[in-house]
Amino acid sequence: MEIFELKYFLAVAKTENIHRASETLNVSPPSLSKAISRLEGELGQNLFLRQGRNIKLTDAGRFLQKRASEIVQIEEATRVQILGQKGTFQAIISGPEVLLSRFGVEIAEQTKKRYPLATFAFQSGAEDDAFDAVSRGDAHLALTTTEPPSSIFSKPIADASFVTCVGKGHPLFAQAAAGKPVAVEKALEYPFASPSSSLLGRVGLKQSLDGWRDDRFPRIVAYRASSLKLLETLLVQGRALAYLPDYYVKNLPVAVLKITGCSYSCVQKIRLSCRDPKQMGWIHQLF
Repeated sequence: MEIFELKYFLAVAKTENIHRASETLNVSPPSLSKAISRLEGELGQNLFLRQGRNIKLTDAGRFLQKRASEIVQIEEATRVQILGQKGTFQAIISGPEVLLSRFGVEIAEQTKKRYPLATFAFQSGAEDDAFDAVSRGDAHLALTTTEPPSSIFSKPIADASFVTCVGKGHPLFAQAAAGKPVAVEKALEYPFASPSSSLLGRVGLKQSLDGWRDDRFPRIVAYRASSLKLLETLLVQGRALAYLPDYYVKNLPVAVLKITGCSYSCVQKIRLSCRDPKQMGWIHQLF
């Protein structure tokens, strides 16, 4: 087995589509097909089931997917450790977009100080998908607000508290900017913007998707956004209030409302996870 063949196999296994994998690798589909055929011939096992134009991993393919990712990562780590700052590699970080935009970028900047030639790919998605990607070897790191399965190593890197924010042009902006408290009953007179999925990570059982306790303090949720950018736009333009993590709004042109009369809050512990920090030198330095 050649390293390049394993890389080709992993790309096809990830997409379960030869043409999409060829676009990712910038390699022709026939070259990928030949590499897969050579691996299957060498192992004496079918790695994929062909179903018309679609392909699916076999049990042998799933086993090789895990082992191949380990081999490829060890090869990359060895090369980087020998070459030092001249080493090149692509680090893949997976997790919710809100975490990637803050902590993923920070990790990339920190790593590039040691390895200037390193590149980074950010995979935005649900936390369970991030853990699955790390477990399979499709991602090197996961950023989450929950602890991973026991097979994945993890450490806390930050704590987050949610705050109620208001943008310029909103009737409550001047009061918030001046640091004057606002009663929760007053805040609830205005519409909120809230995510329509778990964009902000895991929250409590009785909390809404953005961590607010609507069961105790019901809001007028006038906008439900499927993306962080849309949620941010509604907030910054003053169209609605939003309940968001403090680290995310830190650099936005918004003010934080000091709300009184509400005893509930949403807090999160941000975690960084990987399969084995000792396996790759640059990852070990993060842990």
